[in-house]
Amino acid sequence: MEETQATPQTTTQKSSFILPPHSNKMAISIICTLFCCLIGGIIAIVNSSKSNSLYNSAMLSTDDSMKSNLYYQSESSNKTAQTWITISLITGAVYVLAIIILAGVGVLADL
Repeated sequence: MEETQATPQTTTQKSSFILPPHSNKMAISIICTLFCCLIGGIIAIVNSSKSNSLYNSAMLSTDDSMKSNLYYQSESSNKTAQTWITISLITGAVYVLAIIILAGVGVLADL
């Protein structure tokens, strides 16, 4: 009588969803916080950090539906960060322009 050993079947699932490259907005968010608008820059940093975290989770995920869901959430946070970066840049430019105009008119000389 022959004895047969049962070998466990290992199923490795190859992920078919390939993630496109991710644009990291953290550096520009920090620059906007330091030089343009503090509040908008902090919001951009939070969203950029969230985007990076979600993208890294998507990279580690083996389930295709979870991977695509995390990737799209990451891109949504990335777009939100870009929006707040733009708001910070515009706010900073308006502030600098207002200071230049007020200094040119002489309003700041009276202070």
